[in-house]
Amino acid sequence: MNLENKILTITVPSYNTEKYIDECMPYLINDSIIDDIEILVVSDGSKDNTVAVAGKWEKKYPQSIRVIEKENGGHGSTINRGIAEARGKYFKVIDGDDWVKTDNLVQLVSFLKTADVDIINNTYFEHDEVTKDETMMMTLDIKSNQINDYAEIVKKIKIPPMHTVTYKTSILKENNIKIDEKMFYVDAEYITFPLPFVKTQVYLDFPVYVYRVNSGTQSMAIDNMVKNRAMHFSVLKRELDFIKNLPSDIASSVRVALKQRLSELIIAQYVIELSIKDRRTRLDETKKVTEFLKNEGVVQDSEVLSLSKTLIKTSGGIILPAVKFRKVVQNNKLWRNVERGILNSVKRMKK
Repeated sequence: MNLENKILTITVPSYNTEKYIDECMPYLINDSIIDDIEILVVSDGSKDNTVAVAGKWEKKYPQSIRVIEKENGGHGSTINRGIAEARGKYFKVIDGDDWVKTDNLVQLVSFLKTADVDIINNTYFEHDEVTKDETMMMTLDIKSNQINDYAEIVKKIKIPPMHTVTYKTSILKENNIKIDEKMFYVDAEYITFPLPFVKTQVYLDFPVYVYRVNSGTQSMAIDNMVKNRAMHFSVLKRELDFIKNLPSDIASSVRVALKQRLSELIIAQYVIELSIKDRRTRLDETKKVTEFLKNEGVVQDSEVLSLSKTLIKTSGGIILPAVKFRKVVQNNKLWRNVERGILNSVKRMKK
């Protein structure tokens, strides 16, 4: 199979991932699928030897691997470049410091060869860098391998994280999906912006993606989130603007799911703001977030989660004790399991 007839494009965003490339790539390569996939290693202005290390893989599999060098533009820019360059019928993002379960990737590609569906959601693993535990995520009580009407199934699955997602590439290209650049937290955009155009969905109950957590260097570590809080707020604002400008004919169930995802961003924003160490800065910035959300009418929106609206009404005060407690115990294994359960409960909320 040549480069013009690929089943799946895997984009590997890479910024200074020299030490991870040789770990990640072997998991993506299997003789039974190597001709069916293309792997785009997109180096986002890496300053280490990411390009050289990835280039060795390109030379070994020139029919399937391309290394793309670009100026630094952030995670969103690597996804945008991947979409622009993609030649596969389907599109998936695997970050350069994560990996996949090879046998299950083979199974996914086998499914995609005969599939015609807009979005596929798989279960995935979270790999804890400290404990080395792997926890299965996104297990759903719905039938696997069945094509579903997206407007109906979204009521059950809500909007899962990007680690679960494989899109039909045409959904991304034909609708000019563009993710914010020079910005963290744009996974929220990647998993929401295509949804107004999605009509069909399949759930597959085997995990493909292995997501590395608790490394301490990720943008999702709370200290990093505090440092980058303006970016998170910017993404929240863009999500709100996106929802306000949804097509008039979008299914109500999809709109409700998008507002739930917005609600989760609001909850996260308050956790971030309340984690600021300096009291004066914490009060001032939390007030700024609250005033913005009130002015945007979020409190009056019946489809936004009640918890988010309560946070706005109390300027986050209702969860301040919990945030303080979290800062003390966040590195405890038991607490991480409790927190995961809380987050999953939020995703199941209906109002």
